[in-house]
Amino acid sequence: MDFPLLSILALAALVRYWGISFGLPYVAARPDETTVMNVAMTFFSGDFNPHFFRYPTLHMYCLFCLYCGYFLFGLLTGRYLCLRDFAREYVINPTNFFLLDRFFSAFLGVATVYITYRLAREMFGRRIALISSFFLALAYLHARDSHFGVTDVPAAFLVICSMLFILKSRSSRNLRDYLYAGILAGLAASTKYAGVLLLVPIFSAHILNSLEEGKSLGKSLLDKRVLLFIAALAAAFLLTTPFALLDYPKFASHLTYEIHHLSRGHQIILGRGWWYHLRFSLPLGLGWSLFLASLLGFFILLKRDAKKGILLYSFPLAYYLLSGKGYTVFLRYMIPLVPFLCISAAICVVEVSDALRRRLRLHGNVSALLLAVFIILPSANSLLQFNRLIAKKDNRAIAAEWVSGNIPPHASIYLTGPIWRRHQTHPALELLESKFGLTDSLKAASSSDSGLGALGEYDEWTYEEKSGKFLFDGRIMDSLPQYIILRESPLRAYDRIPRGIAEVLNRYYSLRESFRAIDTNDKRNWFDQQDAFYLPFAGFSNVQRPGPNIYIYERKDSPAR
Repeated sequence: MDFPLLSILALAALVRYWGISFGLPYVAARPDETTVMNVAMTFFSGDFNPHFFRYPTLHMYCLFCLYCGYFLFGLLTGRYLCLRDFAREYVINPTNFFLLDRFFSAFLGVATVYITYRLAREMFGRRIALISSFFLALAYLHARDSHFGVTDVPAAFLVICSMLFILKSRSSRNLRDYLYAGILAGLAASTKYAGVLLLVPIFSAHILNSLEEGKSLGKSLLDKRVLLFIAALAAAFLLTTPFALLDYPKFASHLTYEIHHLSRGHQIILGRGWWYHLRFSLPLGLGWSLFLASLLGFFILLKRDAKKGILLYSFPLAYYLLSGKGYTVFLRYMIPLVPFLCISAAICVVEVSDALRRRLRLHGNVSALLLAVFIILPSANSLLQFNRLIAKKDNRAIAAEWVSGNIPPHASIYLTGPIWRRHQTHPALELLESKFGLTDSLKAASSSDSGLGALGEYDEWTYEEKSGKFLFDGRIMDSLPQYIILRESPLRAYDRIPRGIAEVLNRYYSLRESFRAIDTNDKRNWFDQQDAFYLPFAGFSNVQRPGPNIYIYERKDSPAR
């Protein structure tokens, strides 16, 4: 039994499952989770076309399978009598559906640590493999996003699995490894479209093999093994995202939108990805010491064994060039690079520790262990701070409970910032309502006092900034809402206070209650400004809990201006 590896995997699981129920029962704590969940739930209507291709559909089909298992378990235990009961639970209280999604992502995050160990051991031996897996276990960006039930960590898992068989194909040169590598590459592309870039390392490996065998480049590119890889990739992709062909016009439309979205930017322009990720995403996501060690390891490997360097770094370099081309620069875009950078950093550790052993006569394993611990400390500290905070109750859930208990039903409310709804609008709810007759359940969900949809039982007004008028149900109102709920956070694109609201509050409203989560003036906190996720990515200074600050104002006696 490999106790060092098992210990590393246990550590990886601990930091990924700690705080896994964050935000709940508030369902919008992590953007995009409801998107993939709602798509998965549409399949219970009998329509397996997702009608949504901004993500490929493998992850949604996997969720559907998990939800089927959950439904069957509920039938066996008496929790459900029929599929309608199951659908009703999703509409009213989807907590367990979120947890299934998040547990699946965290499991694949831990599995990625193991496959990274396997890959590094194949290429460099056990010592570098253990250090690589130790680094990935505590790599902040990867461990943080393993909490989230979205597609990024599952895609990184499939990428590293495919790379393992691409590496095997380099040494074995047999059809089986090309086939497995191609299937896994297709599954990676069916989770995140960028998985198709695994074509780069397979061509790199095959060209290196052909050069060693003295074959011409043209003949090597037409080798049946390469063609088998391409065929396996295409087949695996189409089997798991079949409506890319069956509903090609919508697929092409959504894919084109995603390409343009990557190029244009999201909400706010922060600079081109090539420079942004190099300045922020990777140094903060790995910690400065792990990031520097990974860069040093990159150059060490290229100098010592250029062929291995080309094979190992071909995918991350191609991916970085593509993902960094545009102005949409979500931190999560760098997750597929993290396992490779951890291997690179491990190469640096072994190289430096061996030099210390020769010069200072230190024991090689002891010096490598001490150096690895020193390098991982900044990343581990960020991960500790993140997990400590995410395990706390979300400020939006706390405020929603107060609203339910203190504001009478049917009061008029205006909320600044994103809508405070229980579910994002999506055809899933309409399909469930029509197929299972859940109209009453939807009404119950909208008036729930659990903090899920505290505004559903109120008249939610909007504000037209240009005219300075409030609207309800599309009509301009001559009066003011009874309550204004103001959101404040460092996320400039999401919590901007509309022009004129501050003056209205000063003249006609008094502060009824406030819920503070963060000191918005503390410049030590650094946020991913394009992502509506309400915890800082770095700093963690004067942060009490996740969520924006929320201030609830009540209208004074006079209802009109």
